[in-house]
Amino acid sequence: TLLPMTIQHIAFAADWRQAQRTGSYDRSTRGASIDEVGFLHASAGREQVDRVLEYVFGDVTDPLVLLTLDEAALASAGLSIVMEPGNPVDPGSERFPHVYGGPLPVDTVSRVEPIAPPGRSAEERYLARAIDLATGNAATDGGPFGAVVVTADGRAFEGTNRVTALHDPTAHAEVTAIRAACAGLETFDLEGAVVYASCEPCPMCLGAALWARVGRVVYAADRHDAAAAGFDDAAFYDYFTAPGGGSLMHLEHHATERATAPFDAWRANAERTDY
Repeated sequence: TLLPMTIQHIAFAADWRQAQRTGSYDRSTRGASIDEVGFLHASAGREQVDRVLEYVFGDVTDPLVLLTLDEAALASAGLSIVMEPGNPVDPGSERFPHVYGGPLPVDTVSRVEPIAPPGRSAEERYLARAIDLATGNAATDGGPFGAVVVTADGRAFEGTNRVTALHDPTAHAEVTAIRAACAGLETFDLEGAVVYASCEPCPMCLGAALWARVGRVVYAADRHDAAAAGFDDAAFYDYFTAPGGGSLMHLEHHATERATAPFDAWRANAERTDY
């Protein structure tokens, strides 16, 4: 029976490149071979991945990648997953998935993404994660932008640019991360949250962060770096210094007789939810 979980493994990027040349991945944890250890050490989801990063790779600065394993492909290759204590001498320690049966054929890995080494401050790690998301997204079916929203209670929600994938011009990384955070917390108010973005947010994303009551935005690349890659938002920033001016988009005010009717209805609704 296949286990209903996400099985992931942290690998040195150099080891994974070697595996792609040979067709199989034979490392277990931090460079030790599967032959030496007897199994491949993996993690069941992001929380375990983060703990392994902190406690096993804490002093590592070499590039790392996160491998997501395909359970069906593992089974087809004759490999098995066993949940076992992370500390062999402590049967009551947290259980991790261990993959038995030998080296992994590279086609049992369904996804590969860069992951930041943990020897950094929390802020550096979140910003690095946003960059990793952007890099991975750019290599697949999205734009080169990633974001992480960290809420006031420390929960993290991720987003990538999905404009072309979803045919949605508002699906910027910061917006998708804010949407994920609000949906996950079932709220529209992210007061005290921080947005970590791979690149300086555009005016729309800054507006979304303001409406969400985000407390701070931290970004890596700036608008000039984006412009050099073909994403020039300068005209948008200029537009908001003088709305309605120029030829970018005309803004027209038509003060009709019933223009304020929606606001009258809003004020009259005692059951409204203020925001």
